[in-house]
Amino acid sequence: MAFALRKRNSGKRVSARTAGMVAALTVGASLLTAPQALADSDPGPVNLLKACDWASLCKFHPQSYWTYTGPRHKVGDVLFNCGSQTNSTAVTWEDTTSSSNSAGISTSLEYKFLDAFEAEIQTSYSHTWSRSHTDRQMTTVNVPRRGVGWIERGVGKQQATGWWEIQFKKRYYGHFDWYVYNYKESGWRSTYGYINTKDRAMTSGEWNQHCR
Repeated sequence: MAFALRKRNSGKRVSARTAGMVAALTVGASLLTAPQALADSDPGPVNLLKACDWASLCKFHPQSYWTYTGPRHKVGDVLFNCGSQTNSTAVTWEDTTSSSNSAGISTSLEYKFLDAFEAEIQTSYSHTWSRSHTDRQMTTVNVPRRGVGWIERGVGKQQATGWWEIQFKKRYYGHFDWYVYNYKESGWRSTYGYINTKDRAMTSGEWNQHCR
């Protein structure tokens, strides 16, 4: 994630000679104290987004939005059928999907920028954003004789990208205006998901472990 800043014009005029001297001094100072200078002048995307809690403006500018199916994964218990006939078992399972963002900030906490993001997605794309969603369901799995059965799921998800405009009444790390670019967040979506039941033959090791 990249970020940039813009200083407000102070209205003072600086001669070419004076400007050259200032630039030279600045370069010299940054070379001598580069680590500390960078630390003092660079709040980073995480601090900037958290600072939205008290900033005078915290606005998300969306650039793209799409829905997709997340990676497949198992839910519920894995079943082993040691019998000689197909066995049907009702499996109760639950699966929680939490949203995540490219800044690595937890969405389980309350931050103003998360509210601003969700409001802008609703306004721009007419979609509701959920920070966390849990599905609970009962699914019947038919496991053939000497077989293994399980439930496989792909969660419907949504993702949005864009950039942030953040303004402060007082200078923050030396500037009034900051921008956070290449922001991305993904979360749960009610559509585009699927649930499948799967089975295969039991291995000899599994037979010895579960059926003897």
